[in-house]
Amino acid sequence: MRIKDYLLISVTTMLAYSCGSEATQPNDNPTTNATPVDTIIKEPELVENDLETLRFRLDMLVANHGAAPVSMLMKLSADDKDVFHPDYVNDVSNVGLYKDDFSTALNFGVYKTDLIYDLIHHHLDDGLNARNAANTLADALWEEHIYSDGDIEKYRAAQDNLEDLESLLFQDYEKTEKYLISHDQFEIATLTMIGSLIESMYFTSKAIEEFGMTESKYDLLINEKHQLDEFVELLAFFKGNEKDAALLEGLMEVEDAYGKINGKEDLTDEVIKHIDTAVFALRGKIVSNNV
Repeated sequence: MRIKDYLLISVTTMLAYSCGSEATQPNDNPTTNATPVDTIIKEPELVENDLETLRFRLDMLVANHGAAPVSMLMKLSADDKDVFHPDYVNDVSNVGLYKDDFSTALNFGVYKTDLIYDLIHHHLDDGLNARNAANTLADALWEEHIYSDGDIEKYRAAQDNLEDLESLLFQDYEKTEKYLISHDQFEIATLTMIGSLIESMYFTSKAIEEFGMTESKYDLLINEKHQLDEFVELLAFFKGNEKDAALLEGLMEVEDAYGKINGKEDLTDEVIKHIDTAVFALRGKIVSNNV
């Protein structure tokens, strides 16, 4: 099943719920073989104004945070002197684990971030493997090819110029979210950005674990918390999928690990340890398809 049909139903459910409309609620115990129409809503009703509001909100997320993993990984690379760990990224052989649209969308975001990690550390071949994995997942979700073979030569040419590489990664990273939003695939856009955020948070936590805290890492943790809050609020609207609920629970556990922070002074060693533990647990569930 192409995810677009499911997403229209999910968004419709969200809109009916948020506007106070009467909508048929999903069965408490849907069978795995039930169709989305059976388990989510009986009579979909699209409210165009609210749909445009959702589109605007996602556009703002992309504008404000869409390429944040690029900035985060650039800072981590500068902080920790380009130390590269090939075992940090999601193994490309895991692609076969992602059989449903939900895990496919999440891990598409994961591999997009792994591509950034590889290229920033000048591991072009590893980056191309991550890109191929992302392409495989993308092909399972939509028909149009967003990546082109010409991108590979651009990556190769930019390897020795950090500014060119950063610019290329920004453009490359954002174009998938912009494509998905423009085609009304709102939930898949949300899931890919969440997968990317959790993967970049994972890299931050691994860097803290190995190299300790720096000023820029305090800033990264606070920035990641702001993004996390926005995605928790956004994901809460998608009511029709029990996996959405499980993912939301995992994100809220990371939120709870932060607690109420007002600044760097609240990020104590104990709080950071709780954050790292929660991030590692959620990331492990995402890449192993156990959300």
